[in-house]
Amino acid sequence: MKNQKKYRTDIVNTVVGEDTSVKGMIHSQRSIRIEGTFEGEINSQGEVYIGQNSKVKASLFGKHITVAGEVIGNIEAVKSLHILKTGKVFGDIAGDQLNIEEGGIYKGKVNMDIISSKNAYEGEFQLKTS
Repeated sequence: MKNQKKYRTDIVNTVVGEDTSVKGMIHSQRSIRIEGTFEGEINSQGEVYIGQNSKVKASLFGKHITVAGEVIGNIEAVKSLHILKTGKVFGDIAGDQLNIEEGGIYKGKVNMDIISSKNAYEGEFQLKTS
C-alpha cells in the first residue's frame, strides 16, 4: 500500500490513527502520536506529536510537543513546544522553549518560568518565519 503511513516504533510507541476517536487518559514512558480525535489527558515522558488533521481536547504533558493539528487545552512541555504552520492551540502553555511557525495559531497564557513547580527554567520565545 503506497499511501499507508509508516511509523518508526523506536521513535513513536503509541499511535491513535486517523478515523479513530478516543476518550480517556494516556500515560506513557515513550512517545505518542495522535492522528485522530482525542479527548482527555495525555502524559508522556517522551515526545507528543499532534497530527495535522487531528482534533485534541485535552491536557498535554510531554518532553517535546509538536502541534500540527488543533489542541484545545493546557500544554506543559518540559523541553519544547513547537506549533507548526497548520497548528492551532487554544489554552495555557508552560515550558522551556516555544516555537510558533508563521501561520500557526496560539491563544492563551504563556508561562515560561516554571514546569509543574518542580523545575525552574528560564525559557525563550521564538517566532519562526519561513
